[in-house]
Amino acid sequence: MKKEKIYNPIANAPIYTYPELDSTMLEAERLIRKGAGHGTVVVCEHQTAGRGRGEDSVWEAERASSLLATVVLSPEGERTTGCAPVEPLLLPLITGLAVAEAVEAAVAARVGDQAQVNVRIKWPNDVFIGRRKVAGVLCRGRAGLVLAGFGVNCLQTSFHGDLETTAASVLSATGFHINPLELLPLVLRRLSTGLCERDVPARIESRLLGRGQQIAIATSPAPEGTQFNGTLLGLDSDGALLFQPTGAQGPMRMISGRITLLDNE
Repeated sequence: MKKEKIYNPIANAPIYTYPELDSTMLEAERLIRKGAGHGTVVVCEHQTAGRGRGEDSVWEAERASSLLATVVLSPEGERTTGCAPVEPLLLPLITGLAVAEAVEAAVAARVGDQAQVNVRIKWPNDVFIGRRKVAGVLCRGRAGLVLAGFGVNCLQTSFHGDLETTAASVLSATGFHINPLELLPLVLRRLSTGLCERDVPARIESRLLGRGQQIAIATSPAPEGTQFNGTLLGLDSDGALLFQPTGAQGPMRMISGRITLLDNE
């Protein structure tokens, strides 16, 4: 473990980096038991047991190719800075927004043009460039704190199996080499801001992948789950998805589910 000399705008808390961990989230839990608090960041070059959103979802990446991090957040810590507590459904989206804005800023620093790449948010916890996923977010509560974990594909040039047609990296999508640790302070700066901004739901909604388009949403994995087809309307103020099912008279609020885009962009 090494304590990085990177400024952390979230309570000026320490940033710990490791060559390898089982997962940054598990290490964050261990550090909490030792007294770590709000703003603490755990980063590693390689995870041996990184997790995705589903119970069977595993995050796999070549060593030093991704930004793999977990940030410890405390509602009490935010209130001391004058920020209201964040709605639980919004936290993964705020983290995804921070990643999206950081990627755009990193690319813009190379070319001097914010329009060079358009990074979108797929509800509830993924970040896309075009139709390919470049980052995932996982938030979990522990001991009165929230662990906001995120993985960003930075330097991969290829993917294995089914990921070959669904995943991308910043490099493969934009052509620019963005080092994972170069991206980290950009994400933290925007996460710190997003936790306090009143207009953050609208900013997330403006990047929402599939907004106004036909989607299918499954409430849980098949075959047990119910699937609805309809139009993705946007976000409610607390981060819930607003969805108009086909043939229904009014919209639905969805607080969980998996989206499949049915329209081509």
